[in-house]
Amino acid sequence: MKRALALTLALSGCLPADIPQNRADGPLTLPLVDGRSSLVRRDPFDYSVSRTQTAHGFEFRVTRMGRDFDYSEGLVAKKAAEAYCAQFNRGFSATAMGRFSQPNSWVFDGDCA
Repeated sequence: MKRALALTLALSGCLPADIPQNRADGPLTLPLVDGRSSLVRRDPFDYSVSRTQTAHGFEFRVTRMGRDFDYSEGLVAKKAAEAYCAQFNRGFSATAMGRFSQPNSWVFDGDCA
């Protein structure tokens, strides 16, 4: 037992102080488009993002947890959609048109590219 402890301590000196956290270079696989929501954290609020498929393509629904969205906060909602896509090393369509949906969400036409 004492030898195992001494060997473990000796070998632990061979490990690097910081283990690098390399992200994948290419785009990662997106979850299935089934309408289930995913949580996105952007200070100071959390957002719920769900993707659904429509007859004309894909639709993003962004809902803020806590304080409700206002009709003038489309850019904030779009940034949350961009943060969702960034989790998968993808970008969100910059030209995606959004519309305010009562009571607390923004809906964008488009998907992660």
